[in-house]
Amino acid sequence: MALEDYLHNAVGRLRASFSSSRSGFINYLTKYDLKDYFSPDVPEAQRAQFRNSLEKKLDEHLARYDKELNGLGRKIVSKGTMGLAVANDLYAYVSNVPIANVTGLGYALFAIKTLAEIPALYQYAKKSGDWYGAITHLLLKPVRYLIPVIGPALESGAFERMVRKRVMKEVALDFIREHGEYQPLKDRVQKHLASTPVGDAIYRPRLQTA
Repeated sequence: MALEDYLHNAVGRLRASFSSSRSGFINYLTKYDLKDYFSPDVPEAQRAQFRNSLEKKLDEHLARYDKELNGLGRKIVSKGTMGLAVANDLYAYVSNVPIANVTGLGYALFAIKTLAEIPALYQYAKKSGDWYGAITHLLLKPVRYLIPVIGPALESGAFERMVRKRVMKEVALDFIREHGEYQPLKDRVQKHLASTPVGDAIYRPRLQTA
């Protein structure tokens, strides 16, 4: 069950990272990382307070990474080069152009995009401390380059997806640090009951006799 939950969480985070919608981030966080705070067991008024707090933190973290998410120059180069890379791959299937020419142009386009985003990637890693994410982002470039059409399309928004995942992670951690680990109602009832004389007798481990 834990593995299933982890996979659902990973898929949900990936889907949210493809969108720049603020509501998409909120939906992901309330459904996965912070679901205990927004379950039906939580009083409606408290859920509303939690949501207000979550939206405020999300806005703060999005503002923190605004330059990385919305850098105009880098985005123009990224969209432009990868758009040409997609067209280049499609052209390879319908023309008699030598494969070396097609792959060479594709490599050059990926290289131009990578060089254009290095300053933003360095600033992101320095700001977030997410050096693992930055290195992984670079290591996945050759993999995307080898996948015709789809690879360049994925590479186009890969940098932004990395930053969005980081934003969601930081927001969740920040939220938990402020509000503490949330215990489901049944766990709180059990804990309270165990502290009473009757509950202590029920939940006390029984001694094993020889």
